[in-house]
Amino acid sequence: MTDGIQTFLAEAGESGCYAICLVKVAEKYKKKELDLIKSLELGIEKKCILYNKKDRNDNDNFYVINPATFLFYLTGKHWNCRKEDYPYTAKGGEYIIERWERNKTGVITGHFEMQDFHPIENSLTVQYGKIVSCRVLKPVN
Repeated sequence: MTDGIQTFLAEAGESGCYAICLVKVAEKYKKKELDLIKSLELGIEKKCILYNKKDRNDNDNFYVINPATFLFYLTGKHWNCRKEDYPYTAKGGEYIIERWERNKTGVITGHFEMQDFHPIENSLTVQYGKIVSCRVLKPVN
């Protein structure tokens, strides 16, 4: 087991919602469960996800810089990924990840989730916020 795994998991729980949703998209596409920790580590290793091992409190940790490439490494398939305004209606073969925001006394918090997958159970950002955009993901034929 890797030193600092508990910190890694805590940070993934705090800031990894988009990356976790991308793993869920890959699972849906492949119709099989993937190892979440190995998937996140792969995304970091392949430089699709930012993670600073020297500073586990770095604000950019778990920021997804290349979702299409991350999905490629998880599925072996090329993907188109784009941001759309909400509301957006999915077209054939598209997967949707929602971007939620909550404004609490001038501080905006963000969270990603899907209609049928919630990386945080009972998210306060979802409960008290609103959807502001969507990420639309589709495998390239």
